[in-house]
Amino acid sequence: MAKVLRRADHTVDLVSPLYGHIDSAKLALARRLTKLELELGGRAWSCELYTGRNHDGVGLIFIGNEEVLLSADALTGEGEQLDASRVGLFASAVSEVIRQSASDYDIVHAHGWAAAAVVAQLQSALPDMPTVLTVYDASRQGRFDARDAGWIGLGDEARDGDGVSVLKAGLLTADRVTTLSPNYAHRLQRPDNDDELADAFRELGPKLGGLRHGIDPALWNPATDGNLPARFDPFDMEGKDKCKAELQHDLTLPVRSDVPLFGAIGSVDDDGMALLAKIGPDFLRNDVQLVVQLEGDGELVAIYEELWDQWPDRIQIKTGNDEAFRHALIGASDFVVAAGLEAPSDNIQMRAQRYGALPIVQRDGGLADEVVDCEASLKTGSGILYDEATTRSLLSALQRGAAAFANTKAFREVQSRVMRIDHSWERTTRLYERTYREAIASHGS
Repeated sequence: MAKVLRRADHTVDLVSPLYGHIDSAKLALARRLTKLELELGGRAWSCELYTGRNHDGVGLIFIGNEEVLLSADALTGEGEQLDASRVGLFASAVSEVIRQSASDYDIVHAHGWAAAAVVAQLQSALPDMPTVLTVYDASRQGRFDARDAGWIGLGDEARDGDGVSVLKAGLLTADRVTTLSPNYAHRLQRPDNDDELADAFRELGPKLGGLRHGIDPALWNPATDGNLPARFDPFDMEGKDKCKAELQHDLTLPVRSDVPLFGAIGSVDDDGMALLAKIGPDFLRNDVQLVVQLEGDGELVAIYEELWDQWPDRIQIKTGNDEAFRHALIGASDFVVAAGLEAPSDNIQMRAQRYGALPIVQRDGGLADEVVDCEASLKTGSGILYDEATTRSLLSALQRGAAAFANTKAFREVQSRVMRIDHSWERTTRLYERTYREAIASHGS
């Protein structure tokens, strides 16, 4: 998003923690001589600043601290990895960087629940600075014990029951809030939404909007993707057939072009992946193949492994978060199952379409904005929608997909058609520009 805004002639600075895996020399970052000195949690902290600029002209600011940031892979871990001092230190450092250079910025755009702490802190430190907060998944809100509020630098707005919610603090202090899907934004404000932060989202009213993100064609392009064994485009799909055969061979599945290949990508925490596992016995009785990439471990992995024990020629499971395999799986698949994903955090439905795989998503979920349900002749549509998060509804959708695949000529035409859908960032950029203007205008500037 930053580089697209830069191409639209905006000056953009991107701020991130300096994680241990970031190579400052490779990015040609310069370390500032003056450190940031902060008070947090009743003690003094010192942070280093590394600055640079990428080849797209986006300014880079990395905040380093050996004690809590260098050892992290992300701010947004779960369980024991969720560290209040880590989130609080980064938010305080970012707020101080912005305060010191306030005249250089017209607006601050925070992404995700951890960055919501920056929005909340700026409300106190720099109340005249307009802010926009993008929510990727409302179920991930950064909940801490009440005693951790001081560590994160939050006030009473973060109180939520017996603890504090970082996301809630950001929702109540941001000038505008966006999600990646109009459908998802609507769902968050529906009267029947009983999620923990439902009241906070409903109180936003028109301040909440759904602005879909695009996908980066430099990363997601089957005509140039180095993770694929063969390249293809909407006008020459032969390479996709080769990708499918290669994946089948590598995973010891029967190499067959006449069987539909369903890919499914998710984590052990996804309700949709659990739903897919439940219908596994009924679905795999059909002449189909299913490849699952599952992040995490535990009971759900064991359930999928039991399915493999029974149908090793129809299902394979790969655990872990292998980005290269994700590209290869989407490139080989005829369908990508994104069951139960209400929050469109990675736009998997767009990536599937870009690679000629029809997404299978829930009708009122956050991924459905980009999917038009295919009718029986396949002359219209760009994916398959199912109505409810039930085994019956999902199984019916998968069986509809298998039936559509059997119509060989029409199915190849719909694959080519969905690959030509425009998922660029240009329209999104214009919508964000309008959102920025509204946020700035709300301050009377």
